[in-house]
Amino acid sequence: MSIEAVDLHGEIVGEGPAVLLLHGFSHGLAYWRAQRPVLAQTHRLILADLRGHGQSPAPDAAYGHAEHLADVVRLLDRLDVACVHVIGTHTGAGVGLLMALEHPDRVASLILEGAVIPGAAMASVDDALARERRITAERGLDAARADWFTLPFFDGARRGAAADEMRTLIAEFSGVPWQSAHAPEPVRPVAERLAGVRQPVALINGTEDLPEFLDVARLLERSLPHASRYAIPDAGCFAAWERPEAVTPLLVRILEEFD
Repeated sequence: MSIEAVDLHGEIVGEGPAVLLLHGFSHGLAYWRAQRPVLAQTHRLILADLRGHGQSPAPDAAYGHAEHLADVVRLLDRLDVACVHVIGTHTGAGVGLLMALEHPDRVASLILEGAVIPGAAMASVDDALARERRITAERGLDAARADWFTLPFFDGARRGAAADEMRTLIAEFSGVPWQSAHAPEPVRPVAERLAGVRQPVALINGTEDLPEFLDVARLLERSLPHASRYAIPDAGCFAAWERPEAVTPLLVRILEEFD
C-alpha cells in the first residue's frame, strides 16, 4: 500500500529551536492551550491538527500511525523544517516514536505523554474504538462523541476545571476515523527496534493513568537507551491538560536539557 499524505492544518508561534506538538485521538491542536504561550517564549512551536481532526482534511482513508506520520513529514517538508523536538500525547506520542524510528535525522528528542507503541494492540484502546464505531453506525456521531467522553480515559479530565473545554474539543472532532473502512498501513514491529533510538526521550504519565499506559511507559523506559520517566501526581491519562501547572514547567526544564 502507498499512503497519500494530506496537507495538515498547522499553526506556528514563537522563535527558537523547532518543537512539533502532536495531540491525541479526538482532540486537536487546542489540546496544548496551556503549554503554547509558555513554550513559545523560547521555541518555535509547530502545532498540527492530525488528519480527521480540527481544521485538517478528513479524507475517506485510513487513520493509522503510518498515515499520520506521512502527513506530519509532509507538513515539515512544506515548512522547510529539517529537525524538531517532538512533544506528543497518546496517538501523537505514537506518531513521534514512529518518526524517530523511520526518520531519525528529523527528530532531535521525544517527549511522550501517555505513550503508545505503533502497531501493538492495546485492549482498552482497541475496545473503546470498536465501541464508538458501533455507536456511530447505530446512533450517529453525536452519540459516539458523547459516549467517548464518558470512558475511563477521560476520568481525570471530567473532574478538572477544564472539563467543559475538553467536552467541546471532542464535540468538534469530525468522527470520520470511526467511519473509515480503510485498514491502516502496517507498521514494522516497533519493540525490536527501540534499542536503536538514539534520541533522548522523556516519558510522562499521570499517577492515575490507566494500567496499560503505565505498562507501555515502563516497557519504553527499559527498552530505550536514553529514556527518563516522570510521574505527575493526581493526574490521569491527559496530565498536560489536567495539571498544566505541573506539566508545563516540566516541559520547559526538559526542553532546556534536550536543546
